[in-house]
Amino acid sequence: MRKILIAICAVSALAACSTKEQTGLKEILVDKFKDDQDLKDYKLDPEPVAECVVKEITDSLPGFAGDPRREQYFEAYARFLSVRSPNDAEKAITDYTQLFGSPKRAREAANGVTEFVMNCMGKAIEKVGGGEPGQ
Repeated sequence: MRKILIAICAVSALAACSTKEQTGLKEILVDKFKDDQDLKDYKLDPEPVAECVVKEITDSLPGFAGDPRREQYFEAYARFLSVRSPNDAEKAITDYTQLFGSPKRAREAANGVTEFVMNCMGKAIEKVGGGEPGQ
């Protein structure tokens, strides 16, 4: 019984670390979305869209909640979202090649952020009734 309790505590502690990384990623997304013209046009709150993107990224990751590698994945996605130039993007991909297993998979992960964002924006637009911007 004691071993089970220790295991539960360990998993809970690891999950808390993962939550901290998710929060950091969400903050980066909210800051990025505050200036997004599409969100402004449709009068969308950046917070739920950012939460959706974090959830989609989380759901796409290998392993389980609390897996120590997840922190590295969240760090990688935060970096992909923070790039300022093509050279910076290539450096980020190179830095996370080992984590993702190959340069191709790291590049796919970096490009996948755009897909997550578009999916979540689409969901948010549908939720507010779709239609034309500004309605």
